[in-house]
Amino acid sequence: MNYSELCDKVTASIIEAIETDGTGKWSAPWHRIGTGWAPRNAKTEKFYGGTNVIALASEAMEPTQPNTDEYLSPWWATYKQWSDLGGQVRKSERSTSIVKWVSKAEKAGRADEPPPPTTPDGITMSRLHGPQLIPRVYGVFNVAQVDGWTPPEPAVLAEHTPIEAAETWIVSSRADIRFGFDHACYSPAADRIEVPGLGQYDDPLDHYSTVCHELTHWTSHPSRLNRQLGKRFGDDAYAAEELVAELGAAFTTARLGIKNTPRADHAAYLGHWLRILKADSKALFAAASQAQKAVDYITGLQVESSEPTEVSA
Repeated sequence: MNYSELCDKVTASIIEAIETDGTGKWSAPWHRIGTGWAPRNAKTEKFYGGTNVIALASEAMEPTQPNTDEYLSPWWATYKQWSDLGGQVRKSERSTSIVKWVSKAEKAGRADEPPPPTTPDGITMSRLHGPQLIPRVYGVFNVAQVDGWTPPEPAVLAEHTPIEAAETWIVSSRADIRFGFDHACYSPAADRIEVPGLGQYDDPLDHYSTVCHELTHWTSHPSRLNRQLGKRFGDDAYAAEELVAELGAAFTTARLGIKNTPRADHAAYLGHWLRILKADSKALFAAASQAQKAVDYITGLQVESSEPTEVSA
């Protein structure tokens, strides 16, 4: 499977899920994966990046998966990595494809997968400064497919409960956030976030999910990531930015160990997202890439961070 085929497969599965839902309340893979599910490599213990979170979440929640509950374990690795750890992938188990962007030199000699015309962010390869990056697609297996390896016990937060960790994450961003409103938004002109206060939510964890969503929007400011989606998404740029923010909130809350739920306006964008996905099977991966950049940016602002370095594969 090459990169284009991987994009087609994941995007097609999501399009089908949206179109067959019938309720207008479709729940995305990044909403269904459960509290704190952030996929990691079992050998390196590093987190997988945005594009691969989508691919792994889609596989973990595949309705035909015989052991879906077990797949909710976040630990994945290649066949060789599981062998190095003393584990054995069971016979007949199939791998899940993920992608790692490598320099052209690293992939010399592989003629089975021609490089695509663009990166996940829509940048033409011939215009890149520095080494050209091309996708290497390979397979990983979930611990549910492996014998002889026991996952480590979940880390116990010595200094923070999940909510305190979220407070630290928000405050360390140094964003201008105003509380007590009856709406949630980011104003680019004022460079300010406005959200309801903690006590205005029935479930207090929804407060943190909302703030993480708006913080993702906040990273789009010209003084930060200067995220401009118009060239790629045209009239759907606003809806695409909402998708980036949804993914950014999902990636963040998974790391913080708190629940992430769809926003109230989630359904309003489904038609836009369907149009985007049908027009470009790489669009979801492009949005995930932008969301990961946003999360990485805010991570870099943290006063203290002990989490493993972000990786894309």
